[in-house]
Amino acid sequence: MWDPRTSRSQSNSATKIQSAYRAHAIRTLYKKISAVSFEADHLQRLIQRQETVDAIRSNEREKLRMNEALMGLLLKLDSVPGVNPTVREARRKVSRRIVALQEILDAVSEAKTVYDDDCYEYGFVRSWDDVVAKMEEEVCRERGGDEMERFCAEHLGFRCLQRFLSGP
Repeated sequence: MWDPRTSRSQSNSATKIQSAYRAHAIRTLYKKISAVSFEADHLQRLIQRQETVDAIRSNEREKLRMNEALMGLLLKLDSVPGVNPTVREARRKVSRRIVALQEILDAVSEAKTVYDDDCYEYGFVRSWDDVVAKMEEEVCRERGGDEMERFCAEHLGFRCLQRFLSGP
């Protein structure tokens, strides 16, 4: 005999099980994205070091090694399915950071010798931080357009926004 209370109870139980499974799946995917983000942080710290910059400029293998590491991170992100809007947004955010690191790496490797007037100040080569700051500012102005302040805050981080607000 069919009992509506049993049917409702089974439906509630099934809903709870499905909800718990979805939450578990999202946590698992988010952990994968967080691991890739952690690796991207490590590579970013490496790219910011002067020794790495010098190695990339002087050694094509070092540049390839760094590019392969960044591409590997993008491939790991590609393996994370975007089943949930939160997961998709987190994946998109990390992939943008990795692509930005690739662009910085390419810019560093293309600047084999720095004879650009913008990189010299009072006859001395400016610090690497100044060169990176100038590159970030150019990207910020190029891509940000009229809404540069918001673009800097969302995509290039607080340091760029701080430089933008302090002026030239």
